[in-house]
Amino acid sequence: MSTEDLPRAQGLVRFGPERHEELHDQTVRRITAKIDPEDPLPIWWEMVVMGDTLGLHITVNPDTDELIVKLTEISEPGGGEWTDVTVLADCIGGKIGWWWCSINSQGSWDMFTLAFAEWAVPSVAFFGIASEVQVMRMEIISP
Repeated sequence: MSTEDLPRAQGLVRFGPERHEELHDQTVRRITAKIDPEDPLPIWWEMVVMGDTLGLHITVNPDTDELIVKLTEISEPGGGEWTDVTVLADCIGGKIGWWWCSINSQGSWDMFTLAFAEWAVPSVAFFGIASEVQVMRMEIISP
């Protein structure tokens, strides 16, 4: 069975842990998003966090708003217009670290969290909201 055929209950990541080892610790070279150039308010329909040789392709299932994360070897994997995500420019040069998946109270796998600087400290969360990819920064709050 390929990871493409995994049932929904397997979550949003469509690659096995053995492939994570190939991605882990790669330097982030580019972060891009697919946009509709005609839209006055740009929406990120897909995103790619590209490492040295592998990247994470983040998309949203338009029927469920769940994220789907696959491995890719290119920073602009499909047709349409792609743009650099300048709000995440500070992540360029960081290392791809650990990642986490979250399921919401309604049973949807709609958040993927990624560590960039320190391997085990989450720094950016990707959400599937209204069929688009939304991004949120995370930080540790100390007493």
